[in-house]
Amino acid sequence: MSGWRKLTGGPTTKWSVWKFNWLANHKLIAAIERVRHHARGELLDMGCGSKPFAPLFADRVRRYWGTDLSSSPYLGAARLDAFAKAESQPFRDGSFDTVVGFSMLTYLPEPVRMIEEAHRVLRPGGVLILEFTQTVPLHDEPWDFFRFTRYGAEHLLRKAGFEPLEYIPIGGLWARVGLSTIAGLNRVNRGPARWLTEIPVRLLYIVVQLGCEALDRLFFDPREVLSHLVVARRLP
Repeated sequence: MSGWRKLTGGPTTKWSVWKFNWLANHKLIAAIERVRHHARGELLDMGCGSKPFAPLFADRVRRYWGTDLSSSPYLGAARLDAFAKAESQPFRDGSFDTVVGFSMLTYLPEPVRMIEEAHRVLRPGGVLILEFTQTVPLHDEPWDFFRFTRYGAEHLLRKAGFEPLEYIPIGGLWARVGLSTIAGLNRVNRGPARWLTEIPVRLLYIVVQLGCEALDRLFFDPREVLSHLVVARRLP
């Protein structure tokens, strides 16, 4: 299950600016909305967790399949189709038209194996929508292994037999500043004194996240992003 979904803390929503790391959450949703038109047919979400992004694809696909580890702490009440490692899916070759993966490559010691497995379960011409994390904070140590530039993402995709079609940058330097600030506030808002800190911290979440969102839009630099959402086509 992805660190993004841990960082965003709770159900996926665009407007809950008072919530922990809304800044990351709404940017990921916006990126998915930009590329979801590529999705079709049978869709597999590797590392799906509680399937928080399934509603974004509901009108694009016939069925939304999901797999994850049985030990994942992010499953919630979701009904998964199988418990499996991303590198070893229990499906026949060419079973799916679309494969998605959000902020899960960082957990894999050999990420190219997941991309090769996506190639295997996709039909020729099928689409992979995969997020490559670049600068988000460490999470779920010691299972957080890698960060990826756009060029590293392209290298891994081509190595595994994919043709990249579209790159969507997610967040910028000011978004990263906002995430670090929110993480610091979250550390304050813990323990027996939380009944005193909860409301002030939530108000600061709103100020920090809206302020950093505005600065991120004004001073965005595509070289300093939180992550890249990449759409790629499976080659024969």
